[in-house]
Amino acid sequence: MSYHLYLFVMLLLLSIHHQAPAAETVKIHLKVFVPEDTDTEKKVFLCGNLDILGNWKSNGLMLQKDSGKFWHTEIEIPKGKLFLYKFTLGDWKLVEKCQKGLEIPNRTLRAEKAINVECTVQKWGTNIVKSTLTGNIKFHEEFTSKYLKNKRTIAVYLPPQYEKSTGERFPVLYMHDGQNIFDAATCFSGSEWQADETAEKLIAEKEIEPLIIVGIYNNADRADEYLPVRDEIRKKGGNASAYARFVTEEVKPFIDKNYRTLPERENTAIAGSSFGGVISMYIASIYPEIFSKCAIVSPGLWIGDKWPIRQAKEDGKWMQKMRLWLDMGTQEGDDITEFNKGISDTRELEKLFISNGLKSGKDYIYLEVEGGRHHESDWAKRFDRILKFFFGIKNN
Repeated sequence: MSYHLYLFVMLLLLSIHHQAPAAETVKIHLKVFVPEDTDTEKKVFLCGNLDILGNWKSNGLMLQKDSGKFWHTEIEIPKGKLFLYKFTLGDWKLVEKCQKGLEIPNRTLRAEKAINVECTVQKWGTNIVKSTLTGNIKFHEEFTSKYLKNKRTIAVYLPPQYEKSTGERFPVLYMHDGQNIFDAATCFSGSEWQADETAEKLIAEKEIEPLIIVGIYNNADRADEYLPVRDEIRKKGGNASAYARFVTEEVKPFIDKNYRTLPERENTAIAGSSFGGVISMYIASIYPEIFSKCAIVSPGLWIGDKWPIRQAKEDGKWMQKMRLWLDMGTQEGDDITEFNKGISDTRELEKLFISNGLKSGKDYIYLEVEGGRHHESDWAKRFDRILKFFFGIKNN
């Protein structure tokens, strides 16, 4: 055996010897009773926060049908891991609901040994979701980006006085995941941020100054576009710089040209949730001359081995001229405990706000939402507070 071949074999054996042992798993047998009116042509699927389920893919794992009333499957999950899951008919619009047809929390399960679990679906969602658009909203379909080489829809909410006060100009809030902020009919979960309803109400009550809200739709490349670095868990990310240029060099100039905006940085804000919170923070950090306000809602700060936090530690000067909103719910993430990982990360980020001289209540607000979930309906409940902090008449 040659020296090089011998060395290769020895290194291979050493790598095998030092490999971490496979995580211990437990078997879960799920039996699911479905409503009597379930379409017999439909299949029942399990979705949740496991790789084998596609990490919340709407048709993650098809169950086996035993009778007209129940379906079943058996899966292995990491021992002790908090398993979050729901049942669908293969589409998020056809996800399970409560008897009244409203959203339900994720089902949860943490197992230390093999168990049998029985579930009952009370009602399925419907593909026919009534539009909930409120106020004056314009749509720009097929908006093309030369930086991303794709197209998407841009939705623009205009304040009530926009058409009448033709000489008035307005501040602008740019938001990601645009299909989820105005209309339940386009929102993947069937529940939206109610950004239009909330803005209409607060403007009418003179709680906030009239503003324009721009909803930038996402697409199949969402994770790649929203994450500044490639994340090895999701195997996605790294194209955020191009997305940032799309927002600042294509979307914003278009909005400023076609609508009566106040284009200066002091009148320009950006906001998003989950990965949308990550990209909002990233864009604010590299374009502080364009944005003066940033809402980082339920952010996935864990991505890329906590890259957003590590980057903020290296350079947090951009925060010093920024008004920031940061929050996290206590019922978010894969490790829901009294102090979950999400809250641990947001607390770490808040410390960076403070170390950069920001004052709580004046320069930033940090909110831990008791019982808050990672869901549009939860973000809708605190969107009014975000608008008041950024555009409140008393705050400006």
